[in-house]
Amino acid sequence: MLDAADPGPQRRSPIAPEERDDAEMAVVELPQDSNPPAGAVDWEDPASLPVGAVEDLFLTLSKALRSYQLYDRNNPVYRRFLANLREAFQTVWADRDELEILVDEDRFLWMGQDVYREDNRSSSLSFLLYRDGIRELTFRKGIEDDEMEVLLDVLQRVRASRSSEDDLVTLLWDLDLSFLEYGAVDLLPEGTLLRSQPSSDERFEVGEILTGEFGTEAPSQEELAATLDGDEGAEAPTGAIRPEDFNPTLYALDEGERSYVEQLYRAELKRDLRLDVLNALFDRLEDSNTDTGRQKEIVSALRQLLPTFLAQGALSHSARLLQEVEERLKLDVPLAPEASEQIRTLLDEFSSPDAVRELVHALEDGAIPEDGEELGLLLRHLKPSALGPLLARIEEVTRPEARRTLRTATRTLARGEEDRIATFLSDPDPVVVAGAVRLLGGLRHKASVPTLVELLRSGSPVVQGAVLDAARRLPTTALAEELERTLFQDERDLRVGAARVLAEVKYIPAKDTLGRILEGKEFKEADLTEKMAFFEAYADLAGPDGVALLSRVLNHRSLLGRRELPELRACAALALGRIEDPTAVQALERARDDSEPAVRSAVNRVLSRGNREEGEG
Repeated sequence: MLDAADPGPQRRSPIAPEERDDAEMAVVELPQDSNPPAGAVDWEDPASLPVGAVEDLFLTLSKALRSYQLYDRNNPVYRRFLANLREAFQTVWADRDELEILVDEDRFLWMGQDVYREDNRSSSLSFLLYRDGIRELTFRKGIEDDEMEVLLDVLQRVRASRSSEDDLVTLLWDLDLSFLEYGAVDLLPEGTLLRSQPSSDERFEVGEILTGEFGTEAPSQEELAATLDGDEGAEAPTGAIRPEDFNPTLYALDEGERSYVEQLYRAELKRDLRLDVLNALFDRLEDSNTDTGRQKEIVSALRQLLPTFLAQGALSHSARLLQEVEERLKLDVPLAPEASEQIRTLLDEFSSPDAVRELVHALEDGAIPEDGEELGLLLRHLKPSALGPLLARIEEVTRPEARRTLRTATRTLARGEEDRIATFLSDPDPVVVAGAVRLLGGLRHKASVPTLVELLRSGSPVVQGAVLDAARRLPTTALAEELERTLFQDERDLRVGAARVLAEVKYIPAKDTLGRILEGKEFKEADLTEKMAFFEAYADLAGPDGVALLSRVLNHRSLLGRRELPELRACAALALGRIEDPTAVQALERARDDSEPAVRSAVNRVLSRGNREEGEG
């Protein structure tokens, strides 16, 4: 077998016409064939050539390669295919001792005739050879006995391997088979001229053809410009690289490969480079070879990145940046004093009231995603001095979703810092106090209950409303008793809120107080919202024990035949509907045909709802 670089006497190999060029190609030259033995075949007459025997040979070779993939070497099926392949070779050797084959990407040619064709590249034997640059094959008599299984093995290795090192030319070169020769081309663009490395003082213009051992001269600038501009009348200069020198089908991808490359491409498009940028900056910051000037430059870049990340809504990247710079101050990292001071300035800027205000404003406007967990990771890096402005800003947020997100994130931030939060209960700003009250209620900080009781009794309306909200999450007897006393406050919203919270926390002792209020004369002057809140709270706390009072309000007549106001009676009917007891239904049935439209409507609505629920049950 001859090397493609062998400088000895050569004979032009029968390469396909489109691959022939005046340029030199790395082609393995084969020795002249000896004359075929005398026989019935007239090799000058194509009609008499044994094309069928050669076609059967490559069909059998393809089947044998598939069986080599599927079966063990001792399997009878594989041995049978191998025997069939030997017989096919012996049939060919009946007329001659060599078989020269031209390799195309989808076929094998012998004596100008197609002897094998396969358009599916994944299973094509011809494309397997063509892909690695093989353009000729010569089989010699004897290959079927000594080297056939070796050839099957190397073909299988190339088909199964994805490594560029396992190309067929290299493997065949290492094997140095005696009964197989091949001709190959370099897989650079075919027809491209190569030369030795130019010296350092040589300069070339774009598109200039390198001159060297082949003796080709560089085209003139006019010739090159005409060629690049697509002048149809201009002839390409000798030795220039032309588009037709490239065979696109040789490097085209099959469906599976194209899908794999597309997946990699899409994954690269989706890859978040911001994390890579941060890692690179911090790696350089830790590098002991980084000088003071470079450290200051890196920290300055980080100070610019933080507001950029926040504006983009990249909370996790912002939190990562803050965490890393904080660790650089705590760890024994050789930072220059100027760089350390810049990092402290960065952390102070993030915890400033202006930065907190901008952060809350961005969340309320929707510029920052409402992810409570990521926001909590970010707020964890606020300094204690920022808690007050943050609590104040939360109370000013109008959008419910943003407010809930901020409170959840702040609650996560404040865990373990309850005593520090409690100091804000004495802040002069009532908005800050209200924020601290809600936060302590969410954290169920029982040590703050005495202060909350006092704030409910004498705090500003905004603070009292916050205490009512905290009392829902912090049910204690002291707070519930103060809520019961709040039922007699002058502020109507405070009374309504206290009644609803007492029902929500199930403070049963308050039912007697609510009952007295419902039967009092002053309660008749209350508005509908307050009446409904008190009646519902009483029904929820009293249960079946409250049917008697509610039924009396709904159905009782005085000695003169007078009844309670229709508004009160309708509220009593709705409250009876909250009690699951037969006596409540009986009281409602008595008022089904009441003459007052408001009462009759409330009764029928409750009864129909009960019948519907029974039907669904």
